[in-house]
Amino acid sequence: MIPKIPITILTGFLGAGKTTLLNHLLHSDHGLRIAVLVNDFGQVNIDAQLIVGIQGETVSLANGCICCTIRDDLETAVLTLIQAPTPPEYIVIEASGVSDPKAVALTFIMSDELRAKTKLDTILAMIDTEQLLKLDGKSARLAEQQIIIADLIVLNKVDLVPKKAVRFVKKTLRELVPQARMIETTYGRVPLELILSEGQHTLETLQQTATLDIHVHPESSTSNDGPHAHVHEHEHEHHDHTLVFTTWRYHSTQPFNYQALHEVMKTLPPTIYRAKGIVYLSDSPERKHVLQLAGSRINLSHVDIWDVQPPYNELIFIGEADSIDAQMLQARFDACLAENTPQDSDSYPDTRSWVRET
Repeated sequence: MIPKIPITILTGFLGAGKTTLLNHLLHSDHGLRIAVLVNDFGQVNIDAQLIVGIQGETVSLANGCICCTIRDDLETAVLTLIQAPTPPEYIVIEASGVSDPKAVALTFIMSDELRAKTKLDTILAMIDTEQLLKLDGKSARLAEQQIIIADLIVLNKVDLVPKKAVRFVKKTLRELVPQARMIETTYGRVPLELILSEGQHTLETLQQTATLDIHVHPESSTSNDGPHAHVHEHEHEHHDHTLVFTTWRYHSTQPFNYQALHEVMKTLPPTIYRAKGIVYLSDSPERKHVLQLAGSRINLSHVDIWDVQPPYNELIFIGEADSIDAQMLQARFDACLAENTPQDSDSYPDTRSWVRET
């Protein structure tokens, strides 16, 4: 009998560190053929020297891993992997930060073909320890749903909060999920034997948890490619039982002034949970930067040079429904453009990190 391929589902709220964990997995020398399915392949930082082949949405790595993007249908993507001439020995699936992982898990139980060829091994919930203490309302409810379904809980970024707060979070989680394994870590460094180990999941576990109705809507997008910026808004009708998240996108071909951008990012509303994107700075015009906001932590790092590609700013923000004032944010980020601000004279290091004031 052909052994079933074990499945690990990686869940966790926006900015918890899921992609960092995946990067750790993909760069490790584990000797296994592991397939990693992600929602956003562009966020996975794979070193060019590790890549041995690219075919469509699949990248093959020298250590035996392959990394694929989930497009439309999870079941089809998994079946394509396991029907390949050399199927993976393990599959890891990253669930979106605003999704209920129960729906992903049920895919492997409701499908007869997947149930015959795979087994749900582990559901790993990644937690930003600092951020968890600040969530409330519907966002806290979603984070709780992601946690109670897990049999492995990873308290990430424990170096950023006092030990007393870590103990409080662990005690709270232990009351919520008394049977789950729980570890502390920093920078998503989870021992591989835990990610790829025999989990404690059963059908009964899934049946005991409710499924949330979650939607993510593009509230608006802004661009500033010239003198006339514009805003597109979409109205949606929501229901009280639904968790709704709003996204907002900003694009510009004009560079930001670093100090002005720094001040705006520090004072964003706390209901904006996640932001990420590419940044073009007048302070360092030849360099391409990546901006990441997760919880209260913000990081801006140099990743490449622009070379022949025209530089640009492309940022996306995710927050609670009705928490994003598109016109206000457009005005604030437009005011950060170098043409609208005085230049600062500070030297510019490769990496800058800071904490939000809210």
